[in-house]
Parts: sequence; C-alpha cells; structure tokens
Amino acid sequence: MTDLDIYRNMLYNGNMAFRGDTAALILGALQGGPLHGYQIVRVLRESGAAGKMKEGQIYPFLHKLEDEALVTAEWEIDTGAAPRRVYQLTPRGKRELDRQRALWKKFVSGVGTVLVAQTRKARRGNA
Repeated sequence: MTDLDIYRNMLYNGNMAFRGDTAALILGALQGGPLHGYQIVRVLRESGAAGKMKEGQIYPFLHKLEDEALVTAEWEIDTGAAPRRVYQLTPRGKRELDRQRALWKKFVSGVGTVLVAQTRKARRGNA
C-alpha cells in the first residue's frame, strides 16, 4: 500500500487525526507522567493542539479513556489544594499511543505525498 493509498483510506474511513482526535492528544500529554485535568489542557494549549478547549471539556474524554482502561485515575488529596484526580497511562494506553503515533505518521506521509504531487503537477502545468 502506498502513502497515497493510506491517506485515501484514512480520508474515506474518517480516521483523519486533524479532525480532532482529542483522546490521542490526551494520551500523548500523559506520556511524560501523571497529570490532572487542568495540567493536561495546559500541555495541549502550549503545544497548540487544544485550540480553544476549556478545562471542563476534557473530562468526558478522560472518563472514556478510563472506561477503556487506557488511563487510570487516583485522587490526590495531600497537596494542600482541593482534591483532584490525577491521570496516568496504563500499559494498554501506552500501546494505544504507539498505535495512534503510527497512524499519524502514515497520515502525515500521505498528506505530504498528495501536497507535493499537486505542487509538482501545478509547476509542470505552469512551465
């Protein structure tokens, strides 16, 4: 399968990461270690990946990831601040992150192939 085929497959099957794969972004944010919800949003904002995501919008994704055993959550209560849940990747979550990375690399490669091919085609047409 060529990169162009992979891109087309992702396009037609709705697996396009740029549509906002928030779950994959959350898994990526947690790869450095445990974080609470606000910290995850901050990591995503600082990377430019979160857009205008507000803190409260992340929790449905975190709950789903927890239900799927991709993350675990524990209450942190000994910090002097209000109790909060801290999330971390499970081994299954790390495997899913690796899978999402591979899909992303294929997607980026496919898009690059299409864009470069279209640029070359346009240049030939203008020459």
